[in-house]
Amino acid sequence: MESSFEIETRTVFDRYQRQQENDDHIFDRLVSLIEEEYFGLPTGSFRGLDVLDAGCGSNANASYAFLDKGARNVVSLELSNDWMDCARKRLSRFGPRSELVAGNVLDLPFDDFSFDFVHCAGVLPHTSNPKKGFEELARVTRPGGSFFLTIMGTANGVIYRCINHLRELYQSDEQFRSSIDNLDASTAREAINWLLRIKDGEEEEYIPGENEFFRSLFDDDLFVTIRDRFQAPTYHEFAFSEVQIRGWYGEFGFEKIRRISRYTKNFHNLRRFLAPMYRHYDHPLARFWFGDGCIQMIGEKPST
Repeated sequence: MESSFEIETRTVFDRYQRQQENDDHIFDRLVSLIEEEYFGLPTGSFRGLDVLDAGCGSNANASYAFLDKGARNVVSLELSNDWMDCARKRLSRFGPRSELVAGNVLDLPFDDFSFDFVHCAGVLPHTSNPKKGFEELARVTRPGGSFFLTIMGTANGVIYRCINHLRELYQSDEQFRSSIDNLDASTAREAINWLLRIKDGEEEEYIPGENEFFRSLFDDDLFVTIRDRFQAPTYHEFAFSEVQIRGWYGEFGFEKIRRISRYTKNFHNLRRFLAPMYRHYDHPLARFWFGDGCIQMIGEKPST
């Protein structure tokens, strides 16, 4: 049974994940994140596998990627069933290889050792018991299989401290909440145009093309991310660190535990200047801003 907290989270995510599905650039960017090389696997490794995409989101972009790369069967799991109409728009082309399931990551409706590859990205912080969710995901991973997890390292770092403060402000301040709710590429462009023309009513440039470049830094993909950070509730008492997540993998019997990272090249907005810090999460500048950063970790369950 889902808590009111989890239901509220699903409602927020459904709204912006449907927007992602309707924007081919955003959807294609998300699909491109699933590649064998990134996971440290040989090309073609997903062919013939049974995959669980736990907390797949309304548009199930990772499920699409696994199926497109030849997985035998992909189970896309999300709370309730209100998201399934959105997911089917992309996944129906794969026929019976794609299965949509309503369920909770805290109580997975699958037998032990059901999947060769378990994928769970950004879900556990939005549950009432993240470690219980991890235990469930470990339980359904087959011996010889892999479990990949993405979770934000929120124990330190300037950015996440600011996000937590602004999330509280979003809940308590109606004016700030309205500003965030109405923030998109269109409203941002209006504001930027006003800023650039405020002096004598005409745009001025010190460097040719700088104004258009400045405008290009702000698009809907960026603002979907910003609204997600402020609108989605999360349990503040959980502070995640790399050491903690490594410990969970070890506790539940995984081996060859690796933190992985990437340089994402296809951001068309301000985040392209943050991408080096996503890739080199241990650089002093990245540690200052993001602390432990986006923890993306994979482990293998030993064969029996």
